[in-house]
Amino acid sequence: MADGEDNKKMADTESVSQHRDISWPVVLYSVHIHIGALFGIYYIFTEAKLLTTLFSLLLTLLAVLGATAGAHRLWAHRSYTANSTLRVILMLCQTLVLQGSIYDWVLDHRLHHKYFGTDLDPYNNKKGVLHAHFTTNLKKKHPEYARLAATIDMTDMQEDRIVIFQKRYYWLLAAVVGVLLPWNAPVEYWGEHILNSLILTCLLRSTIALHWAFLINSGIYIWGIPAGDKSYANSNLIFILTKSYWPQYHYLLPWDYQTGEYGNYGEGCTSTFIRIWAAMGWATGLRTMDTESIRNALITATDTKKPVIECLRDAENYSKTYNEKEMYLQPKLPL
Repeated sequence: MADGEDNKKMADTESVSQHRDISWPVVLYSVHIHIGALFGIYYIFTEAKLLTTLFSLLLTLLAVLGATAGAHRLWAHRSYTANSTLRVILMLCQTLVLQGSIYDWVLDHRLHHKYFGTDLDPYNNKKGVLHAHFTTNLKKKHPEYARLAATIDMTDMQEDRIVIFQKRYYWLLAAVVGVLLPWNAPVEYWGEHILNSLILTCLLRSTIALHWAFLINSGIYIWGIPAGDKSYANSNLIFILTKSYWPQYHYLLPWDYQTGEYGNYGEGCTSTFIRIWAAMGWATGLRTMDTESIRNALITATDTKKPVIECLRDAENYSKTYNEKEMYLQPKLPL
């Protein structure tokens, strides 16, 4: 009898990414900001002042940095440690994305990693890149989501006062930091038309930033190894053999701070900013994988017949502070 109940619960759980209702408020919000973004592109070339366009670009870049260096690498994967000043700045930058609180994003992303490539993954790759990148974000959470989310360790988030502050006052921060202040600045300081400012600094900016943030979960389908491709003997080693396909490496060792969200390693803007912050003393404990640790892990995998991923994770014990002894402004490939 117990086995039957367990099987039924498993069957229900396996459908977590299926049969989800459309969230119509989210759909309406998405439609409006995308229409506004199209107008924004038109206004750039017709009505908006150049300074407004540049200001909107700056806000977009800050928002993306808040998503990549902040929500993703710092909070979701603990790739490095940031002081209070940097954490406040990254929290405000992430608020500019208008994607929800850091706490909720981290919970969702950790769930994505835990069940990656299965029906429990909200960004299930079996449904294709459109689902992973966009349509899944237009749907309500599955009823089983809360039970699965309870299995994710969020202790570090609950102990982070800045994260909890943003979560508690998110809608106020989103309104002030994400809309009112960016909207008002061009109107107040260089006489931009109020409509032009709204469309460029809010609608266009948030639309572009959202899609870059969506790519954090869907980028593997663009820059990773194509699903079903049998041309590689062992996809777990592809990052060592070709120094490419970094999304696959990220799902093996998500804590490596040098792994870029957009198909690069060590040379992207986010990695560079993290090294600059480390040189300034704002970031410490940068975690990465060095050559010797990788070699030792491969030797261990060969000798013990253990999966490479397990050996690489064991190597974390003696490689996670490797970058502390390096020149911060020099990207380091793991070979």
